[in-house]
Amino acid sequence: MNKNKEAQIHIRIEPEVKAQLQLKAEASGMSLGKYLINAGLKKKQPVTLLPIDRSLYLELCRQGNNLNQLTRLHYNQTTSPPALTPDDRAMLEKIYALLSQTLNQLLER
Repeated sequence: MNKNKEAQIHIRIEPEVKAQLQLKAEASGMSLGKYLINAGLKKKQPVTLLPIDRSLYLELCRQGNNLNQLTRLHYNQTTSPPALTPDDRAMLEKIYALLSQTLNQLLER
């Protein structure tokens, strides 16, 4: 069903605001007009994930698995929890560095 779209709305905004709105519209895969209509009618906007380095993502997944294994070992101990081994500490430091690198990538976009 084709709807007749003859009505127009004219607004004045700062160039910086327009640029921000255009970026959000492009990130959502919509035209600026469609984006503003959806936002004005409080329709759910599509969520687009920012692209990150795939190899970095896969390494973070691997390190997350390692962290889960360490946590499981820690809670399965029947006696008092052991101190971190140098290998455990190195793994946690690697995870922290990868998370920092990912955050920096996202902030640069």
